[in-house]
Amino acid sequence: MIDLVYNFNGATADVSVEARAPSNIALVKYWGKKDIQQPINPSISMTLDKSCTKTVISVTPRNNPTRKPPSVEFLYNGQKRKPFETKVNTFFNRITPYSPWVLHHNIIVNSVNTFPHSSGIASSASSMASIAMGLMLIESELLGGNKDYNHRICKASFLARLGSGSATRSIRGPIVIWGKSELFPSSNDFWGIPFERDFDLHPVFKSFCDTVLIVESKSKKKSSSKGHAQIENHPYRKARISQTYIHLEDLKNNLVSGDLDGFIPIVEREALTLHALMMSSPDYYLLLRPNTLEIIYQVWQYRDRTKIPLMFSLDAGANIHLLYPQDFKVKIHEFIDHQLKRFCESGKVIHDSVGVGAEANIIPN
Repeated sequence: MIDLVYNFNGATADVSVEARAPSNIALVKYWGKKDIQQPINPSISMTLDKSCTKTVISVTPRNNPTRKPPSVEFLYNGQKRKPFETKVNTFFNRITPYSPWVLHHNIIVNSVNTFPHSSGIASSASSMASIAMGLMLIESELLGGNKDYNHRICKASFLARLGSGSATRSIRGPIVIWGKSELFPSSNDFWGIPFERDFDLHPVFKSFCDTVLIVESKSKKKSSSKGHAQIENHPYRKARISQTYIHLEDLKNNLVSGDLDGFIPIVEREALTLHALMMSSPDYYLLLRPNTLEIIYQVWQYRDRTKIPLMFSLDAGANIHLLYPQDFKVKIHEFIDHQLKRFCESGKVIHDSVGVGAEANIIPN
């Protein structure tokens, strides 16, 4: 267990950092929480690259450091965004015991996404991960330049989880495990670990591609946090948890062997199960749209016809992630252009690929 608490020694300073963290797409989903932002089941995700949040964090010493909570101003693309500002302030309150220096600084957080916000592409994950990564670099500076990178990365993942569960998986890449499982000796409920910490990842997954089809760019009517809460009294809760452990073991084997024939049905079944849980929850709701279903049908037909290993996944929204090996990139892009763009809002697609995780740099004074 790493030492998570920064023992504040009174050090304050003006520091500005720029951080970048990607979104991620869960292959085995986590849906449901326990305690404070811990998962009821383990998950595996693929870290993206271009679909990211860029955040600038500036801190200055406070005149009245005893006042609580931390003094945080949140801006999205330079503008106030009230709903997410509330979430950011909750996050800062939760991290105070682990990074008490935040009480001694005024903090300005200014974020911008490279993809539509709150539309089911894990925007909270990339946002919270970028904030956590930036804060850990600031903390390192306040400690006098502590360069223990592994400690900083683990703690960034731990802190990110307190803002958004899936954010813990956006700190690292390319494939990340979060949640305790006997299958992964290094796994735990508190921060994400790279798949390659415990197993060799097959080369095909080190260059995997992900094209996000934007079916609907507006914000979801029900947040993921509210969706997670629905699992507590869900009639299929136990069956779902059992399913994840079966999928986890099978997917682990596929990621080691490179068996795409075994990989595809697990990824797609996980996506459909996630939305089936939403549709069958006590307070049931539907995030899929007619064009989401049309794209799924088109993908199935294309795969049957061509034998090309193209598959889909879904986050908690209407938009579709198309996953495929890099070797088939040209052919699949042609298929997207000719057949699938018409089902997207204004023909919007985001071509992405597997990434390595978050990064942060000091902005010189």
